[in-house]
Amino acid sequence: MRKIVMVMTGALLFSGCSDNQVILPKANSVENSLELATTVPDLLLTENKNDQVAIYGRAQGDVFSSLTVQIDKATQTYSWSNVSNPSFYPVIYRGSLGTEGENLIVVVLTKGAGTGIHESEVHVLRPDFTEIPVVDPIEFAMNQMKLELYTEQGLRHYTITANEHEYSYEFNDRDSSDWFDQPNVQHIVRYDVQNHELVAELPIQISLGHYLGNAIVKYRLHNGELQPSTFELSKD
Repeated sequence: MRKIVMVMTGALLFSGCSDNQVILPKANSVENSLELATTVPDLLLTENKNDQVAIYGRAQGDVFSSLTVQIDKATQTYSWSNVSNPSFYPVIYRGSLGTEGENLIVVVLTKGAGTGIHESEVHVLRPDFTEIPVVDPIEFAMNQMKLELYTEQGLRHYTITANEHEYSYEFNDRDSSDWFDQPNVQHIVRYDVQNHELVAELPIQISLGHYLGNAIVKYRLHNGELQPSTFELSKD
């Protein structure tokens, strides 16, 4: 198992139509008239030699506005984007997801990052470059939580109920001047692969600098798409 470190929002996910035709390796059959790719885009961003997958980017200002995915010896270019900061280069994983034994490639992109904000995006491909849709986790996460708030003597008491468990938090009202009316999970979404499962982690914000733990959403492949399946709440 190879773990990828996530660093998106949710965001998303069905963007990225192919700009170029798939370039397949030569086969012995004369029916295959497509040539093996002999050139690659400007810069290698991410590579896993053991899994024979890599991502190349073409810089435009402070972003890579065009990304090329190499799987084995074939490549395809997408209109996906990623920030040019090397700390947030794309992350890749190749293997099965959940109980599916398919050979899948997961690509996690970072489209923007800053204080209290992390905009990321995930794409899941089959080896023939067919993309599997990934459902946005935000609505699912919000539907799994019930929040109660009461204030007294300058203190804010929060209680989150999820999966029949209650989690309590307390803040001084003076700790922030911009408390949200409702918890927010839209500003930061981090994707990861853990134990062969696609996972989205969404910090639950109640102000730009205060959080009520993390919503953990796990995915399952169903009806041709990766759908949110289970929910957990982590206080870490």
